[in-house]
Amino acid sequence: MSLEELNHSVTSAILRAEALPAGSWEAERAFREVAELEQELAAIVGAQTVEGEVARLGAVAASLSAGDLLRAVQLAERYLADGLSDRSRRKLEQLHAEAEAAISSAAQAAPNVEPVPFSLRAA
Repeated sequence: MSLEELNHSVTSAILRAEALPAGSWEAERAFREVAELEQELAAIVGAQTVEGEVARLGAVAASLSAGDLLRAVQLAERYLADGLSDRSRRKLEQLHAEAEAAISSAAQAAPNVEPVPFSLRAA
């Protein structure tokens, strides 16, 4: 896929995702597609370009919107090592912190799981 086609695909995917009800399964799936396309774009375009920085921020933000918190954290950590502008670095650090906080919140809200002892007996 050419760079122009990839940019068009990203824009179309963003428009589709944003048109869906926020937090719905369909929206999360659409934002996963956006994240994948943005990640592909980030791999092609250098981090020191505006387009590269936007793609990196877009991949992390779309992962958050998709509810894929671990992916958002992993991408943010990877992209923070890319040598971004100060403004993009701050935004990426903010997205990283948001993903980490969401993971922590989800872990605290999760029900406790206790082992249940049992034994099997021959019939």
